[in-house]
Amino acid sequence: MESRLETDTLDGVLCRWGYMLMIDPAAALAETRRVLRSGGRLALSVFAAPERNPWASLVGRVLVTQGHIAPPDPEAPGIFAMADPGRTRQLVLGAGFAEPEIEEVSFRWIFTDQDDYWRFLTELVGALASVLRSLPPEAQAQVREQVHEAAERGRNCGPHIVDRGEERG
Repeated sequence: MESRLETDTLDGVLCRWGYMLMIDPAAALAETRRVLRSGGRLALSVFAAPERNPWASLVGRVLVTQGHIAPPDPEAPGIFAMADPGRTRQLVLGAGFAEPEIEEVSFRWIFTDQDDYWRFLTELVGALASVLRSLPPEAQAQVREQVHEAAERGRNCGPHIVDRGEERG
């Protein structure tokens, strides 16, 4: 990994949902440390475990169950690659940073109805959206039905679908 930035030049780096998608997050974090000045700060965010993020894991499980995708490799880049706080801590420490402060910040995406959630899945959810869009219409319909049934069963922990009028937050 080659950077155009000089060593010890930045006061801070903010990376939201990026390191988990990198092929070599350890090298990326080491490069980040290299460009930070002494006392510089890094703030990063990664997604927690799949069970804490049903908005994405639900459709992923359905796609795996129906045979449209293979189960994800826990070591491969992806939204849950750094879900384990212990792994994140080790990567940060291994890059030469001080002991990190790790804090879980909860948030919810609220969908006005099932169609709103499906649009979100097929338009905005990265690799899963690509898989969903590539399926024949019949297979898409089957996935959509299973996702909606599972979301309905897990209403308290799944994607939050509310009466019309509320916005995705």
